Amino acid sequence: MPGQLSRSPSRQTTLWYNCPTLRRTLQVTSVALLTIFFLGLFLWKSNLTEVWRIMTATSPWWLASAFAVNWMALIFRTIRWRVLLASPKPPGFYPTFFANTTGYMLSTVLPIRAGDVARPALLARRTNVRFAEALGTVLTERILDLFSILALFICFAALRWNAFPNGAGVVHGGAIGCTIVLIALLSFLVGLYFFGGVVRRVHEWIGRILPKRFREPWMKFFDAFAKTLAVTERPRDFFTVIFATAGVWLCLTAQYWLVFIAVHRPLPFDSTFFISAVTTIGVAIPTPGGVGGFHKLCQWALTSFYGFDIDTSVATALLLHLVGTLPVVITGVVLFAREGLRWRDLRRAAEDVPADNETLSQS
Repeated sequence: MPGQLSRSPSRQTTLWYNCPTLRRTLQVTSVALLTIFFLGLFLWKSNLTEVWRIMTATSPWWLASAFAVNWMALIFRTIRWRVLLASPKPPGFYPTFFANTTGYMLSTVLPIRAGDVARPALLARRTNVRFAEALGTVLTERILDLFSILALFICFAALRWNAFPNGAGVVHGGAIGCTIVLIALLSFLVGLYFFGGVVRRVHEWIGRILPKRFREPWMKFFDAFAKTLAVTERPRDFFTVIFATAGVWLCLTAQYWLVFIAVHRPLPFDSTFFISAVTTIGVAIPTPGGVGGFHKLCQWALTSFYGFDIDTSVATALLLHLVGTLPVVITGVVLFAREGLRWRDLRRAAEDVPADNETLSQS
């Protein structure tokens, strides 16, 4: 009897943990509460009537330019991805653009980076590119973007090292932290390029802690990522990737600058380097489309460093978020409808991790 009593809570805990409906409910509830919390902080002490007046007083032409510039980032991302795939015959521009845009749409509207899995899955369904190879390039893209945002922040700090006495700790500490991460990334990539065999063995050793069924995909993912480093041996492709990455981040920073002009609060262009870095942290908070986290951190940067009042910062953050998400969402929905897909098709693409194109064709 005592033994039964001691085992009963354990069984109840196991059933509680393994119940998919309960886990899903807890996830949705936690995400909703987190979103409400950050939105509450963001809107605290703001006058929504004044916020609306500021938003409706924006210059429509400058705002339209910001939307167009953001959309251009999708073109640069597609160019970069096609080169990184490095297959004997790169996939066509349209299927790559479709998979890219639909994947980014998913990442924009969902509280997780579902698009990072959906993009290679959708591409593999429509081209001869294998899922594992495409997934490896997604990590390469993330590293390129991380390099870019770190370099932009370091550039901002160098230009404005003594410009913000009250925020010197953020600027100086951020610059030091970004430099350390940048050096660590460079060291890893240099080690992988020159000592690939050693790094692969270490990766394989780490993979032993994974369940057996995940070990082969783990190594395929690593090999696909390592393969993308060969782009440095093809000067034309390498410079195309660098050019496309520069284009992506020129668009992503320029859209902020154009919004500042639209709300009649023009800031120096380098301010977008700082605010982009800050809002990237906000987007990393697991809320749908970065709602709440993006807005609060953007508001903090505008009020603490650039003298925006609460209402103007709220209006500007809302516009920045709309400019950053609507072009991707609208384009993704249009392509989604054009291809005759259903939501469950995208959900399956985001959740499935197929090993190759044959598995994809059977799903």
